[in-house]
Amino acid sequence: TLLESRLKELMPPMPVLYIRAVPVSPSWEASAVGYLRHQEDIYECPVFITTMRGPTYLFLATLRTTESKHKWTLTGTALML
Repeated sequence: TLLESRLKELMPPMPVLYIRAVPVSPSWEASAVGYLRHQEDIYECPVFITTMRGPTYLFLATLRTTESKHKWTLTGTALML
């Protein structure tokens, strides 16, 4: 589950993630960055190779959250490899 970071912790470590491909569901929306699921408890988090965003974009990681997914979008939450 995606949570707030600790005070003054700019890049907290994430646990090791098991990444796998899944079949596309007909309810998902195709977009330029990947398939969007439109579920309230899932944040589609962008994954980048480096801290430089833009050309280093790889894919969307689906992370469960108890907060609103709009909160994570507004804070610019992303994963870096």
